[in-house]
Amino acid sequence: MKIGNHKMTKTPSNRWTVTLEEDTDTGDLIMPIPQEVLDLQGWGEGDTLEWIDQSNGSWQLQKKSV
Repeated sequence: MKIGNHKMTKTPSNRWTVTLEEDTDTGDLIMPIPQEVLDLQGWGEGDTLEWIDQSNGSWQLQKKSV
């Protein structure tokens, strides 16, 4: 299975923009998160992330509190 290179850029307002990729075998969409972002956010393998609708067309991704 080959997945293309990811593209994630930081905007001036400390927000990140990512380009989703498609798994060529399944058609599933994949959101690659670079290690730099994982480290900055304190996220790691096994963490549960949740999407928060910002009600302005944007979404926030954050680590879910246990």
